[in-house]
Amino acid sequence: MKKTIFNNVIAPYSLHDMNVVAFEVDGDNIRIKTQSGMIRTAPHWDQVDAYAEFFDVSWKYCFATVTEGYYGNVGTFEGKTIKKMYLKDFIDEYQNAGFSIMDEYYGQDRALYTGYYHKGGTMGECSIEICHHGIVFYEQSDDTREMKEVILSADGDLSLYCVPADVADNLAEVANEFAFHYVWQGEKSGKFLRLFGEQYGAVFDEEDFIEYLNTVLYPEKPSTKIKTLGSFDDGVPDEYRDIPWYNF
Repeated sequence: MKKTIFNNVIAPYSLHDMNVVAFEVDGDNIRIKTQSGMIRTAPHWDQVDAYAEFFDVSWKYCFATVTEGYYGNVGTFEGKTIKKMYLKDFIDEYQNAGFSIMDEYYGQDRALYTGYYHKGGTMGECSIEICHHGIVFYEQSDDTREMKEVILSADGDLSLYCVPADVADNLAEVANEFAFHYVWQGEKSGKFLRLFGEQYGAVFDEEDFIEYLNTVLYPEKPSTKIKTLGSFDDGVPDEYRDIPWYNF
């Protein structure tokens, strides 16, 4: 029997430990804005001014489940009120409440956030399910350059590259798409796949990613290597700490 391991895509930003200050409904779209933005899920895992927007939401499959009163322990819920409602009703009813996200999950067309809500001195556990047909993360930035620098590596040397700004601003998302989808299912997947015993694996590095950018995504804006910065084991030099980094 042949076994193929396929990793799920990691979202480029995290809302973990963030306090939601607004659910903004615009037709069938919904924006989630937090008090402190989001955390980038790639080095250097910095906090940025950003928000998430879900498109073409299927409202009849969007729910909120609230347990009124903080219980904190396992067991029965005697004396506690558990309410499941449509997400739109939750937004209307709890618009002056706070929601702190403790965990998050992203499926193909569904997002799940769990955490705590607080309203009028009362705390409770809460989960929110959003059925959607697209999610976009928006990061506020005043940088209007067409090309930007990134650091790429594959457990080897760290190298500085110049890539299209859209790639640099969404490096984790673009690199994950390449590593978890294109190398497995793209038109040139045969170049990367190897059979190790009875299990398939993919072999690629940052140079393959640059070729992917130059031939598939941005042939009109070719990415180039600027220089090698040093060994992966030594980490990113201090003067390049603010540049996005992705290790394959």
